[in-house]
Amino acid sequence: MNGLAVLRWATRAALAAAVLLALTAAALWAAQRPRFDFRRIEVVGDLRHVSRAALRAAIAGRLHGNFFTLRLADARQAVETIPWVASASVRRVWPDRLVVTLVERRAVGVWSDGRVVSDAGQLFDVNPAEAEQDGPQVDFSGPPALAAEAVDKLATLGAGLRALPATIAAIDISERASWTVRTQSGQTLDLGRDDPPGSVQARLAAIVANYPLVVAQLSGPPARIDARYTNGFAATRP
Repeated sequence: MNGLAVLRWATRAALAAAVLLALTAAALWAAQRPRFDFRRIEVVGDLRHVSRAALRAAIAGRLHGNFFTLRLADARQAVETIPWVASASVRRVWPDRLVVTLVERRAVGVWSDGRVVSDAGQLFDVNPAEAEQDGPQVDFSGPPALAAEAVDKLATLGAGLRALPATIAAIDISERASWTVRTQSGQTLDLGRDDPPGSVQARLAAIVANYPLVVAQLSGPPARIDARYTNGFAATRP
């Protein structure tokens, strides 16, 4: 390549770089125009607990940028700081709208430390009175690390008790991981440790299977059933 060809190539390259720089600057300038600021935030989801006011408070001062410059991940993280929000997604809608889709937690009970328990076994800090919007709440007590297992047990034990019929009002877990269930009618069922796994459900199944005989022998429903025995259970009247 002779000197003239090199000069022409360098000139073209410089011109292309200048054009690219100008286009980039123009794009950046346009992206910063007020017309692309978000003017509307739309909230989507089956919401019972999260209000628009709570959403605005969560994102106030934390959303920086417009349609082109906002970091959606930052917006999502800001929204997920709301205690009742289980998950969120955020997307842009041309030219100035932000759509926030929320999935709320569903409360199933209140732990003994005052936190609310979600149906996913998560503990979170809200006013327990708000949880009642999700239906009757179960009182849980025990080591917080067992919250997820307690919610699993709530589903399986609740299904087993429907045959009596009875509804769970409380689940207590001792420090030794021994399980006790209290029903809405005031009965107490001591179900012991779940060792090996499935033992608690098996003891409850034995109680349900023999319940009519127990009621007949006691001439009424028992106040307490202690199933922490190897080959049976004890039942007592009030």
